[in-house]
Amino acid sequence: MSGVLAAALTVLSLPFLVARAAGGQPPNPGPKLAALAPAGTVPAVAGVVLAAVFSWWLALILAVPALLLVAWQLPPARPAGGARGPGQPGPGDRGTPLRVLTLNVKGGAADAEAITACVAALEVDVLAVQELTGGLARRLALSGLADLLPRSQLEPREGSAGTGLWARWPLIALPPVDGLIAAAPRARIDPPGSPSVTVTVVHPVAPVADREHLWRQELGLIQAALAGTSGPQLAAGDFNASRDHGAFRALLRSGFVDCADAARRRPWPGFTWPTDRRFPPLMRLDHVLASREGIVVHEARTVRLPGSDHRGVLAVLEFRAAA
Repeated sequence: MSGVLAAALTVLSLPFLVARAAGGQPPNPGPKLAALAPAGTVPAVAGVVLAAVFSWWLALILAVPALLLVAWQLPPARPAGGARGPGQPGPGDRGTPLRVLTLNVKGGAADAEAITACVAALEVDVLAVQELTGGLARRLALSGLADLLPRSQLEPREGSAGTGLWARWPLIALPPVDGLIAAAPRARIDPPGSPSVTVTVVHPVAPVADREHLWRQELGLIQAALAGTSGPQLAAGDFNASRDHGAFRALLRSGFVDCADAARRRPWPGFTWPTDRRFPPLMRLDHVLASREGIVVHEARTVRLPGSDHRGVLAVLEFRAAA
């Protein structure tokens, strides 16, 4: 009976394994099952443990899918000294650390005072907000956010398609990422003592309600826009995707690192969604990405945000000019 239960637990994990191995490709439920691959490791590992109690050979067989699922969830190895491209300068050639925070504010429902207090406490330099509404933009102005981050590029909209970008330094507006439902503003900043940085804020649609093909298309448009831009870059937002999706891994392979993977100090697994349920977050959908060459990521952490169903992500990083 125990062997049957152990096998049943492993069978329960197989849809997550297959979806993850396929990269979470549409149609549904492929993207959803791949996103839940971290949860799929639980029954897989439980099946191995149960089988090991009475049958080593069954445990050995069941260990194959369990090891695959666990291996996919392990944190990537960090380069010594942080992520850095080939031929980059050493520790003595330091740039200006940037503190970047991305927040999904749940259709404007997040607490404006808490956001401003968080920006002040974390000494944020660049703030990216998704699902920004006109009402929240006004509340943020009243809460004193502009005193901390005086430059902004805002596209508030009702629902979940609004986006906002605030910065400590002047923003030079650039053409947005075209073809996305949500606003995707882009701007260049010039931090003192560091190279100019192009910042993009994104929020592709979620692969739900028969929009999984559009989700895949929007991730491709984001990848193309980022890959077509030269120089140091940051891309922050709710990507509605994780490393368990092939489209997101392709974006990283185009020349970017996820700061939560590359940081010298990082939480793991650093899940960000959902935060408004009776169970803990199950996946990491919110990211700060940086162009790979010349980047050093010192820290990445999640941030609790009252009123939202996401945790924010703070990344502390610096771009170092090539020698």
